[in-house]
Amino acid sequence: MKKTMLCLVGAAMALVVSSPLSVFAADFPGRAKYPSVKTISTDELSAAAKAGSAVLVDVRSPVEYDVIHPVNALHISVSDAKFESAIKDLAAKNASKTIAVYCNGVTCYKAYEAAERATAAGVASVVAYDAGVPDWAAKFPDKTLLLGKRMSESKKAMISEAAHAERVMSFDAFKKAAAADNAMVIDVRDNVQKSGALPGLEKAISIPLDKFIPNFVKTKANQDKRLLIFDQVGKQVVWLEYYLIENGYKDYTFLKGGATAVLSSQHYK
Repeated sequence: MKKTMLCLVGAAMALVVSSPLSVFAADFPGRAKYPSVKTISTDELSAAAKAGSAVLVDVRSPVEYDVIHPVNALHISVSDAKFESAIKDLAAKNASKTIAVYCNGVTCYKAYEAAERATAAGVASVVAYDAGVPDWAAKFPDKTLLLGKRMSESKKAMISEAAHAERVMSFDAFKKAAAADNAMVIDVRDNVQKSGALPGLEKAISIPLDKFIPNFVKTKANQDKRLLIFDQVGKQVVWLEYYLIENGYKDYTFLKGGATAVLSSQHYK
C-alpha cells in the first residue's frame, strides 16, 4: 500500500550514498535482504535533486504514481516487462547522474528489487531511496504532487492510517453490509491478481482498478450507492481512497486484508 517526499554546498560536491551496512539498518529491514544495494537518504537525495545530479524514478504502479509523487519524478514500474531496458535507456541519457529508485517507504521492497535488477542490467549509477514517498512528502510537501497538485501541509493533505482504518471492515461485516439494497460490491483486482471469487460475494462487479478510477470514480457514478470495495491484499484501496474523496464519494468501505485475507492465499495467473 505501506506509504514520503524534493541543499548542496557547491554543485560539484560528490553524491554521498549510504553504505548497505548502515547503522540505520534496523530502521530499514529491507537492507538486510538486499545487502548489495546502495541507498540514499532523503536529505542526500534532496540535495542531489536540487543540484541536478540525480533523477528520481518511481517504480510503483501507475495508480500509486498518479496519486502522489515528488515533483519531476519519472515513472518506470518495476512490474513492467520492459523495466530493464527502460531504466538502461534513462541511465544512458543521464550518464553523469545518480538514478534514485523509490517506492512506498521502509515496508516496501520494490525499490530494492528495482535497484538490484537495474544493477544486474548494467546500470552502475542506481541507488534505492528506501525512505520513499512517505518521508519525502512529510519533509517536502511543497515538492510533492498529490493528485497533480502541490501539497502545502502533508498531514492535512494525506489520509492518515487512523482515518483509513475507519473505512475498513472484517469479511463478516463486509458480507452483511453487502446484503443491503443500496450496496454495490466491487472487485478491483486485475486479471493477474484474481485468485477466485469470495464466498457469498460471487456476484461482485469486477472492474480492475486501472479501469475503475477513470471509468467509474472520475465519472462520479453510483454515488447514491454504498460502495463495498475489495482488492487483493488491502493495499491498493489506500490509493483508491484519494480518488474517492477527490470525486465526492461519501459512502464507501473496504475489505480488511483484501481477497487474500478471505482466501488465505495469493495466487497469480
